[in-house]
Amino acid sequence: MKIIDAHAHVFPHYAEMAVKVMDKAGIDSTVTLEWHDGFGKVLKEHLKIFSNFKGRFKVFGNIDMSMINEPNFPRQAVEELERSVEAGMVGLKIYKNLGLELKDRDGKFIPIDDERFDTIWDKAGELGIPVLIHSADPSFFWQPINEENFWEGVLQGEYAHWSYYRKGFPSREELLSERNNIIRRHPKTIFIGAHIGSSADNLDYITQVLERYPNFYVDISARIPILGLQGLSRKRSVEFFNKYCDRILFGTDLIYDDEHVATGIQSQTFLSEEDIDISGLTNIEAYIKTSADFVKSHINFISTSKIQTNPPFKRIKDSYVIKGLGLSEEIQKKIYNRNIEQIFK
Repeated sequence: MKIIDAHAHVFPHYAEMAVKVMDKAGIDSTVTLEWHDGFGKVLKEHLKIFSNFKGRFKVFGNIDMSMINEPNFPRQAVEELERSVEAGMVGLKIYKNLGLELKDRDGKFIPIDDERFDTIWDKAGELGIPVLIHSADPSFFWQPINEENFWEGVLQGEYAHWSYYRKGFPSREELLSERNNIIRRHPKTIFIGAHIGSSADNLDYITQVLERYPNFYVDISARIPILGLQGLSRKRSVEFFNKYCDRILFGTDLIYDDEHVATGIQSQTFLSEEDIDISGLTNIEAYIKTSADFVKSHINFISTSKIQTNPPFKRIKDSYVIKGLGLSEEIQKKIYNRNIEQIFK
């Protein structure tokens, strides 16, 4: 079955490695999301490199957020967006730094629905490109880090900064409400909510958003642990995927960058050498293997009802299992390729 990974991050000099992973895991093509600097000259250089792998990559670029507090930001961003699409960019990627990091000159967080972005969202709709937006994060990121927190095994050490608990950040509810505002205000623009719209742990909520806004889609990238957790959400997940199969995109959130490839372990697993055996492999070989295993875990989750007793997703400190959804072949086709191809049309 044709499978398109609608959410990954490939540094151009790792494109060949990414293709090896795609071939190993059964992925036909990948949507690669530029890493904050994907505009102007950098984007054009990257597009040229990816074009050498005919039919394997589509590129979502960025806008220059460093200019956000300049008076001409909206106009300059729109002009850059037009040039980027003309150069070959097929979508716009907005990171969670909008809402959780970017600030005005007075030090206040810039809201996701800030009016300075309205012309940008409108232009994306006019140009016919989707906006893949990562807003907020799982609710666990705003909760105490203890044994009751499903992300306890991740939100410490290197990733402690992902914990927003009592640190003065906007609430998750504020951020998602602001995101919904821009979806409502720009009905002619297609928005894709990364990671089940940051609501994999609350499908009742994201159901309401999908019902209210027909221009909103979600991808499943890196969120199958909570979706398939037995005894909690797996049954609800089956219902959700069956009902909204026309609005869900397959994605993994694979990352190929200098910092993580050197470890030999696909960074999205959050595993360490203590958790996985990669002995006897070079860093490149190990990264290809752990990345392909990560992709296959996503595919098995969608396509089979198998129980994954050792899923390549570190979350809680203890072990856990996830059970696949075993979706019908027709629904699989929509999630794997038809939905994203329809968006690109």
